[in-house]
Amino acid sequence: MSKYNDTIYALSTPVGKSAIAVIRISGKKVFKTLEKITKLKKIIPNKTNILFIKHKGLLIDQVTLHYYKGPKSFTGEDTAEINCHGGIAVISKISKTLEDLGLRLADPGEFTKRALLNDKIDLVKTESISDIINAETEKQRELAIKNLNGDLTKFTKKINEKISINLANIEALIDFSDEDLPVNILNKIKEQNKNIIKEIKYELKKAEFSKPIRDGIKIAIIGKPNTGKSSFINFISKKDISIVTDIPGTTTDLISSSIDIKGFKFTFYDTAGLRKHKNKIEEIGITKTKNISENSDLNLIFLEKNEKSKYKQVNNKIFVRSKYDIRRKNRKLPKYQNISSVTGSGVDSLMTNIFNKIIKKNKNESILSRERHISIMKKTLNTLNSIDFNTNIDIIAYEYRLALDLSLEINQKFDIEKILDIIFRDFCIGK
Repeated sequence: MSKYNDTIYALSTPVGKSAIAVIRISGKKVFKTLEKITKLKKIIPNKTNILFIKHKGLLIDQVTLHYYKGPKSFTGEDTAEINCHGGIAVISKISKTLEDLGLRLADPGEFTKRALLNDKIDLVKTESISDIINAETEKQRELAIKNLNGDLTKFTKKINEKISINLANIEALIDFSDEDLPVNILNKIKEQNKNIIKEIKYELKKAEFSKPIRDGIKIAIIGKPNTGKSSFINFISKKDISIVTDIPGTTTDLISSSIDIKGFKFTFYDTAGLRKHKNKIEEIGITKTKNISENSDLNLIFLEKNEKSKYKQVNNKIFVRSKYDIRRKNRKLPKYQNISSVTGSGVDSLMTNIFNKIIKKNKNESILSRERHISIMKKTLNTLNSIDFNTNIDIIAYEYRLALDLSLEINQKFDIEKILDIIFRDFCIGK
């Protein structure tokens, strides 16, 4: 059971007036609390109860109540969910009542933390719950739900089992060299090591393709003043987020807008542009432009005429000329993308170009959804790659233990008993 002995409560729906609100309770005092506010002597688990809740003779609200008896609950403890009317006064009164009955307001994420401590979910699923709540695009949701469904856990378990089997074989070479062991076992260990390395490399390669899903894509909009940068970000954002005037230098700070394009999060940054500064404020803005340009995935360079040569130092770029609705149209030499942020002409084509330039086609997206997962798998891969099978067998065993320790960090701690189980199961030693 949990290390926590108290009973907690929290509002699980957003703060503010709504049709309904959900207040969640978890801990050893849940049943006694429900007895006091409902007057029910028997509450059947996993059944919806429609009733009035009261306290000190005062009627509070009519609610639907769900009771889950531990360990068959999300947290592993006795848990209840009170679905009340979503009025601010109702929520406040129920919360105050629970406090008066000795319940504590939960810390952020504490229900999930208790579920983890009670072995109801693993560490990857814990992270996936956070990811799915914070998903802003369809692709982020898809990636999060994969791991909530256990895809990463299945992968790591498979890798851990293969490493464990190899380690068991190595330990057998050390401890049971005089026993009847399979022939050419070291060659089989080497071959299996290559297979494990191949599987990890494949997943890490897919992780590179999935990086834009996890982190989003940064697009810097740079160029001279009055070239249409602010008008463009306003147009694609469908609202005025950046000041547009005929006066040069009205944008002195970074202004950002995030847009969902085919399930991917693209964040566009309107900048002060790259130019000579006239004052300290403009200097700061231009410095920020340089920083975002260097760290962005793509730079949209808005041109006044054809000053492309001035941006040779800028990487990952697309040249754009705006104000197509008022310029003389020259369709013979498409050296850059022509757009109008007034009529929308050329904008869809530009957005398609941006998407195709950034998003690499990959049918199988990675299950390594966080930097922590990627870092652990890279360290595991490096350890397996560095093993010299011509060296002392004890050193090989040590390095394999290290690789297993690393790989197990994604979800659990190392357990030597599992290695011993594999030895006795696979080799029937001591027959």
